Amino acid sequence: MDAPHRIDSPNYDPRPIDVRFLVLHYTAVDRVRTLEIFTDPARKAAAHLVVDVDGTIYECVPCWEGTALRGWHAGVSRWRDGQTLWEGLNDWSIGVELVNFNGNLFPFSEAQYAALEAIVAHLRRCYPALDDANAVLGHEQIAGFRGKADPGWRFDWPHFFAACYPGQIAPSRPPACPATLRDALASLAEFAPVEPDAANAFWERVSLLTETAVALAHGDDL
Repeated sequence: MDAPHRIDSPNYDPRPIDVRFLVLHYTAVDRVRTLEIFTDPARKAAAHLVVDVDGTIYECVPCWEGTALRGWHAGVSRWRDGQTLWEGLNDWSIGVELVNFNGNLFPFSEAQYAALEAIVAHLRRCYPALDDANAVLGHEQIAGFRGKADPGWRFDWPHFFAACYPGQIAPSRPPACPATLRDALASLAEFAPVEPDAANAFWERVSLLTETAVALAHGDDL
């Protein structure tokens, strides 16, 4: 596949990491606002790759050429893999953001799943640890204890694993957002503005409310 569109973010550490995991997120804002955030040094946040709803891929933190630098996408995080406890997943993972206002409410596009299939195929050639389906996690698996709930209920993990890791057993990736909260958030959708700036502000606020509620629901047990 063609290389992603390059968008230079300042929000990473210019040192290589030992890639052991791939972490999926949703953006909570549209593509334009996502790239504004990731190129704003005051926000101190950026994933390696962004996938727009039409499948277009943007590289904000270097990883595509076979050396991944330390992006600021996972934050305080941890994951137990067998007997090994991994902490601070920025040190060990490539982050992929899928453009979606809230992945607990809205489906992801087929173009995004197709782009993910191409991304995984490419990254598996560069980073041997990603040959194992168990290496792909949601942000909610590694940081649900502090409220992260992405990629969320509407991300089709079975579809993803069947396409990207055929022949491997699909690991369980349960959503961190409780079903009752998901249903309550759905009632907000009818009030969402359409104008882009207002829509971004609305859904970014909903994302923050989601994180607060999820953190309260799960405490420190994830």
